[in-house]
Order: sequence, then structure tokens, then C-alpha cells
Amino acid sequence: MKLKFEHDFQQKIMTQSFQEPCAIDSPKAIQEWRSLWTQELKSWHSPYKLIVDCSNITYKESPEVKESLGRMIKFFEGLFLRSITGYGLDPAKGHADLPFKMVPTFEDAQREARARGIRDPKAPTNFRDAIQFQNHFAQHVIEMSFSDDVIVDSREKLDAIKSKLTNNLMQWHSKWSLLIDCSRAQFSVTLKEDWIQIEKQLRGFFMKAALGYSPSDPKRENYPFETFRARHAAVARLENEGLFMGNEAQCRSKTKP
Repeated sequence: MKLKFEHDFQQKIMTQSFQEPCAIDSPKAIQEWRSLWTQELKSWHSPYKLIVDCSNITYKESPEVKESLGRMIKFFEGLFLRSITGYGLDPAKGHADLPFKMVPTFEDAQREARARGIRDPKAPTNFRDAIQFQNHFAQHVIEMSFSDDVIVDSREKLDAIKSKLTNNLMQWHSKWSLLIDCSRAQFSVTLKEDWIQIEKQLRGFFMKAALGYSPSDPKRENYPFETFRARHAAVARLENEGLFMGNEAQCRSKTKP
């Protein structure tokens, strides 16, 4: 089962998209769905609505499957889930038997959830999709990485980083530092002044420092922030400044897969 998740913390919407054909026809399949969904809840600390792309789902109901799916939904309702809307309605795939509202299109699902401008999970992959965040709440650190090789060479890409990071900050209520995995990212030297401007704005949102590690570009001076060859060195700098607690830092150098 391959699920893609996206989060809009400002509108309190989670979107799920099944990336390949999937049969929801057994308690085992539902348990797998539940496990993947549960992992994503580490990012949530408030009520949210769910929009699910069901176009790749084939649902085959039986007493065991119905009971298992019902238990799963009740479980998540106890963890801040407020509603579910599915889209990609196809009666031939058993969608009429799903225990939540199904609508034909993504736009219909947005209207049901009273959401505006959420990005369709089926939209082509772009630079923004490659930006990923891991929140270390206990250490007051946000770790940014990239799922693909990227070159940050325009103000538009910097603005995409800022926009997605600002969205992630909806979860934060304390000061934080930014740790950047550069193993798959290069930055254009021409963006230094633009980055300084964005850093100033982020400091208004309680950011204390921004450091990078494992630069893929041998010209480390091209990065508009201080970089270190290994992750543990960047973490050590934050520790020395009292910005990161090392006991849970998972200090190790990261390399390309």
C-alpha cells in the first residue's frame, strides 16, 4: 500500500492519496492503512478534516471488513479526526458502501470540507513537493530535507521554502532552529541576499538559527547559511549554543540513498 499525505495546518486539512491500485477487502489491508495514517499523526496536535483520493481503491465489503473499517474510523475520531470525505466516486469499485461521504471530484471534496485552494494530490510533482520537514519538538528544531535532487536558483523557490515552512510553523508554540539537510540540495550563490531577507522574516516567527549539513555542492560558500560536512557537527553547534539537546538528536552523517 502506497499512500501520499499532504497537510494544510492553516486550514486543518489532511489529504491522503492512494498512489497505486489497492483492494480494501480484508482487516489486514485496513490495518496497513491505519498504520500509515497513524504515523502521519505525529505532525498533528489539533482537530482536522480528511480528504481521501479513492480513485485507486476497490472496496469489497464483508462483515469483518465493515467492522474493522468502523473501528479504524472510531479510533481516529478519538485522535482529533472531525470528518472524512472521499472523492473519485465509482460505484463499480464498491465506493457506495464506504462508511463516509463520497463525491465525484477533488473540488467537490474541498467544498464538503469547506476548504479553499488545497493542492490536488494528483498534481504534477514540483519543487514544493520535494521539501520535507521533520519536527524535533523536544529539541526545538525543525529539520528540512529534500526528497529529490534540487537546485535552489530562484526567488520563487526560496518563497516556496518559506511558504511551506510557515505552514509547518502552525504546529509550533516555542522558539526553534532550522537544520537543513543539503545532501540533495544546491543553492545559487546569487540568492544570498534573498535568503538573508527571509531569515530576518523567520526570526520574527521565533527562529533562532539556520544551519546546513552534508552539502552536495563542493563549493560550500555557495550556501547562504553556514554548513557543516556532517550532521553531528551541525547538531554540536546547536548544542554548544544551547539550541538543541543531543540525547535524541540521532547524530549521524546522512548520505544520498
